[in-house]
Amino acid sequence: MISVGLAKKITIGLLAVFLSVFLLGPGSSEASVLRPGIGKKPQTPTTWQKPSEHNNKNDNKQDNATEERATWKKPQKNDDFIRVGLASGVMQATISSVTGMHILGEANKRDYGDFRSNVAAVLTVSDNVIAVNGKKSSSTSLVFVPISRESGTIIRYNGTDYRGEIVAKVIGDKLVIVNLISIEDYIKGVLPSEMSPSWNKEALKAQAVAARTYAIYTKNQKVHLGDGYDLCNATHCQAYDGLSGEVTAASEAVDATKGQIMTYQGVPIYAPYHASSGGVTENSEDVWGNKLPYLRSVKDDDSKSPYHSWSVKFTAAQVQKLLSSAGKNIGQLKNIALASPNGGASGTLSSGRIAGVRFEGTGQTITLSSQQVRQIFGLKSSYFTVRTQRRTAAVPTAKPNSNVKGNKTDVIDTPPAAMKDKELHVENGNVEIIFDGHGFGHGLGMAQYGAKAMADAGKKYDEILHHYYTDVEISKKD
Repeated sequence: MISVGLAKKITIGLLAVFLSVFLLGPGSSEASVLRPGIGKKPQTPTTWQKPSEHNNKNDNKQDNATEERATWKKPQKNDDFIRVGLASGVMQATISSVTGMHILGEANKRDYGDFRSNVAAVLTVSDNVIAVNGKKSSSTSLVFVPISRESGTIIRYNGTDYRGEIVAKVIGDKLVIVNLISIEDYIKGVLPSEMSPSWNKEALKAQAVAARTYAIYTKNQKVHLGDGYDLCNATHCQAYDGLSGEVTAASEAVDATKGQIMTYQGVPIYAPYHASSGGVTENSEDVWGNKLPYLRSVKDDDSKSPYHSWSVKFTAAQVQKLLSSAGKNIGQLKNIALASPNGGASGTLSSGRIAGVRFEGTGQTITLSSQQVRQIFGLKSSYFTVRTQRRTAAVPTAKPNSNVKGNKTDVIDTPPAAMKDKELHVENGNVEIIFDGHGFGHGLGMAQYGAKAMADAGKKYDEILHHYYTDVEISKKD
């Protein structure tokens, strides 16, 4: 729908022709409700300001002034922007803006007109092009640009607000929705999702630098290039909730470290992080197989982490079933032992963690890495030991004057056996296999609870980062 200010400048006859050509939606102010998106490409970086008051009422100021139409151009410094995949393979997407929005063809540069405040554009795919509110465009990629910059560029995809712009693309016969946004604003949408905003500000600043570094590294590696964006919005990359997820304390940490990243020999590093180390982080080669000089095992204070210690219990039958579901059918489980998945002499890593576990069954014997064991059995981390607990059925004495026999009760008939460098025998179905573990996550790079402990002890964010990432430099990106 064209704004009132522009409509006054067009004759009634031309307006009728205009409306028959452009793909504008009905005059409804109903907002959309759902989630994810792509695309913002302003000419120069802009520091967005979160609106002090956000509501769904139409802003009539647009009707009283001549609006300056947004001109879409690729950013001069592409490194300042990032494309975040919000959804892939969707059949329909709803996009709107509290400030009103302008629609442009990404490839053909065609102008598809304006939508007023909170008027929704419902996107579908028709004959391999995007249809807006049921009317086909001639484009496979559309850019949705907020008209007014007064309240900060707010664009809404399926009920979630984002800064920057949204790009919708046709890949295959479905839509991919991408949020094109400045890296700094992207990190503001990441930080509260990855670390509690109530934590010490030095821990938040360390997390901001790590998240920014991770984003730039992942973008440079072109991990999601074939998907039409640089990073996804899930934990596969980094959790990202857009403007809707921003919190003041976290945004202040982002601003305080603006542009800062970690490098090794002048190159942005791979900067993974995780929730809780359990007391010691891991070497990169023992997790992903690739030795990186800046990802070395270090000790930290994990004592206050809620994940510091945990236990998970399985029956022998459950172990067999989970292994089988993962394509590892061993038959009936007989023995469990420490082992190196690479054929090494020891089943223990230099960090003290288990390298792997051997499962011996009546059908076959397999050796899995600790990371594989974690995935198959749904463990919080790969930092664990294994023990068995054998039970036997007993019949308690019946109550006096009672004709009812007592129910069978499981009791422990042997003390727990802990796996060190010996084999645990699983002799019958009454044996339980217990994983006693520490920490939460893959164990690489910064441990968030450890970072919190360091910050609470008075350490600055750069000290925290240098502790977890060996021999790196912290500097502003070019």
